[in-house]
Amino acid sequence: MLTIREFLNRLQFFRRRRANFDNELHDELQFHIDTRAAELEDQGLTKDEALRRARQEFGSLQLAREDSRQAWQFQSLEHLLTDLRVGARMLWRSPGFSVLAILCLTLGIGANAAVFSWVEGLLFRPYPAVVHQERLMALSGISRGESGITLLSWPDYQDLQRNTTLFDAFFVSKITGTTLSIGERAERTLGSIVSANYFEAIGVHPILGRGFLPGEDTGSSAHPVTVISYQLWQSRFKGDPQIIGKTQRLNGVTHTIVGVAPQGF
Repeated sequence: MLTIREFLNRLQFFRRRRANFDNELHDELQFHIDTRAAELEDQGLTKDEALRRARQEFGSLQLAREDSRQAWQFQSLEHLLTDLRVGARMLWRSPGFSVLAILCLTLGIGANAAVFSWVEGLLFRPYPAVVHQERLMALSGISRGESGITLLSWPDYQDLQRNTTLFDAFFVSKITGTTLSIGERAERTLGSIVSANYFEAIGVHPILGRGFLPGEDTGSSAHPVTVISYQLWQSRFKGDPQIIGKTQRLNGVTHTIVGVAPQGF
């Protein structure tokens, strides 16, 4: 770990640049050699012999320079700047090849990003806005005398909801087609029949209005209510801010719109 003093010294070196530092370092190293040579000369050696002995004792000047640079420089930053300079010179020498290489890299990175986004949406996060979707499990059943899996009945769902403690919540979701009546015309669209705890179980909160209330799917409290998607709200209802409480005919049955789901859900 760098101390504050070491960090400030290296920052000072970076600001003053290499040329000034190398000159000062050369002068300092030469000063130490000359000082030692003078001491040896006072001990009776000739000037040339004293200088040779001082250089021998001091060791490699190049190694001393490298050690000093490591103590004063941000090595990683210096290496990065050197690589960038070399790369820029190589690209400048062959502009045609450089343009082609950059274009290929751009296309490759863009294609990879698109593929990874598609894979993430399809495999890792297939349900936008749903919290903890990695913990979702689809539950089905089997019937005696029939091959393959079957859908669970509503009484089965109620039994599981009352008696199973292994899961945090059970909810029903059945995707189905529906006829949406708009004025004097009608069109087919997709929707889901869900249990009242649907939005609570998946952690999605409508941006307008509310989700479904407990008991709103069974008994005397049951009545046709719907939460519409953000896309449907924008495209069919023109983003009407007063949409909550209005009615809409789905499969010939009048439903009260109680909420608008968040965008992307």
